[in-house]
Amino acid sequence: MALATLRQASGLRQLLPAAAQGAQLQQERGMQLFELFSKEQRAKRKAKLKEEINRGYFDDFKEFRVSKGKAFTAPERLVPAAHAPAFPSMQLVQSDGSPVVFPPPSAAAAAAAAADGSSGGGGGGAGAALQPAAASLVCLAFRAGAQPMLEAWARPWGERFAGQQGAAALYELALVEGVVMRTWPFRQILLRSGAAAARKYGYALPCYVLTRFGGGLEQLRSQLHLTNVLTAYVFLVDSQGRLRWRASGGPSEKELATLLRCTDELLAAEQKEAAQRTQLAAAAAEQQAAAAEEQQAQAAAEAPR
Repeated sequence: MALATLRQASGLRQLLPAAAQGAQLQQERGMQLFELFSKEQRAKRKAKLKEEINRGYFDDFKEFRVSKGKAFTAPERLVPAAHAPAFPSMQLVQSDGSPVVFPPPSAAAAAAAAADGSSGGGGGGAGAALQPAAASLVCLAFRAGAQPMLEAWARPWGERFAGQQGAAALYELALVEGVVMRTWPFRQILLRSGAAAARKYGYALPCYVLTRFGGGLEQLRSQLHLTNVLTAYVFLVDSQGRLRWRASGGPSEKELATLLRCTDELLAAEQKEAAQRTQLAAAAAEQQAAAAEEQQAQAAAEAPR
């Protein structure tokens, strides 16, 4: 019976024009490919969901207990500027609800954006007040339970560089992935509590509390090696938005000393570069003045008497 059916189908196919046969074959292959990729996508989504669930409830907690929150080893020196990756640009919200982009654009990037007629990444409103600093300590966490670890980094760092406000800046970034916490009124409650907590911390430096609402953090987590959502992360960012040093968990005495030393090096390098820029600007001004005087003298000599 099956053999007869196949022969009948073959006979019908021979009667179809060549174009119709080609269209039919293409449609059959398309359906097969669609079914194949659809199955693969469903399998991938299912595996990813299972991995995230298991990772969130079991692996992160187990890893946190074993490593004491150390997701990676902090380096002993600054990453050279030429090899330092850019800190990922993120759309964030300040405590007053105004949008902002972090890290803030450098002066050169802001000037270029202004020339192009764009906002330069300020985000409008109060977000435009953020300015790049020679050394920014960026404290990042997914969960409120990581706050004591962030404070252990931020408090001594703020006390050390309290007299260099403007050159040194302190940020706390909260990443909120949950759908419920992104909606009203929980969103407003989180923003208000973040601002109140920043005042309660009593840091010697002003602390900019920024929040990111939304999922899709896979790329960000990959770029910054945020492998465990239960721990804290700190990053040292220079004035060009480059990631120069990183650490995780609570600070050891050695790690804290390294952070302070690396910050001193960044500030010294920025001062040196600023002095060089001032010298270059002064030299350029002198050259322009000399050229103007020469043009005036030449014009005076060529003028009719």
